[in-house]
Amino acid sequence: MPTQPDRLRQLPIALGPVHNETLGSYLHRLAVANNRPAGFLARLLAPLPPEFSPLSNTTVGWTPHSPGRLAALSGRPTPQLARALPALADFLSPHGAGHRKEQLISRPCRCCTARRSPTASVVITLSPAHVHLCPRHQLWTRSTHDIPLAALPEVIVSQRRLDQLARRHRQTRRALDLARKIVEDWSASGMPIDLGKEWTDRLDRVDALAVSKKISAEDRSHLAAFPEIVVLTHLILDPPTTALDPKELYLATTAELSRRFARIYTTLGTQDPLYRRFCLYRDRDFRESQVA
Repeated sequence: MPTQPDRLRQLPIALGPVHNETLGSYLHRLAVANNRPAGFLARLLAPLPPEFSPLSNTTVGWTPHSPGRLAALSGRPTPQLARALPALADFLSPHGAGHRKEQLISRPCRCCTARRSPTASVVITLSPAHVHLCPRHQLWTRSTHDIPLAALPEVIVSQRRLDQLARRHRQTRRALDLARKIVEDWSASGMPIDLGKEWTDRLDRVDALAVSKKISAEDRSHLAAFPEIVVLTHLILDPPTTALDPKELYLATTAELSRRFARIYTTLGTQDPLYRRFCLYRDRDFRESQVA
């Protein structure tokens, strides 16, 4: 049985949470600092979640006593913890959790991690779904290892454009995921517009980095195609026509892609992933994507 709050003692080394940190990450950092198993600390709050890890961010199984137990262990008042731990804040105020749909589990870059938690090698946080890099240190963070972007300035510019879109639209995450799927389908089934030169050039610049051998092929491809994914995301959120007819929307979008990339877009009609994934279902999937 979990210990009652009044019987719990503050841990000898009581680290504070990092802003937007997951519960699993915080408990693992507390455990490492105090030479205790992370699962042991988690069980003091509630039954151990399945596959408990730093990525875990669930309060399933928690009782009204759980926040007090965490406060006792950390030596910090519950309101202070709730300002940094989204899962705790949502547990205390479940009706205020809707905006987290636009967030995903991520991590700060190594420089920000060292600044926020000098003893931790990795801190897992929730971050806006559209954020792919650390603008302060110019490091791509959508990979297991940070990728320096000094040689890829167009990626930084694209992130700024995506930031602007996210401020204006409610469904940026959905549009971004859709754009990436379309680009991946293009790569697998034949490119209707030739972007190979840009992607190969970016991959060559990544290959020249010391960290390149640690980066998976999937993460490298994502980085290489990121500027084009952002362009497509923009067109999904702000289509070049108000027409709802899928064919009209498809022709207008392909014409705009040709203009923006300054090359011919070979229209594939109903076989094009752009048509199948977006144009057919725009009215259904993006009816609520008006400007926020």
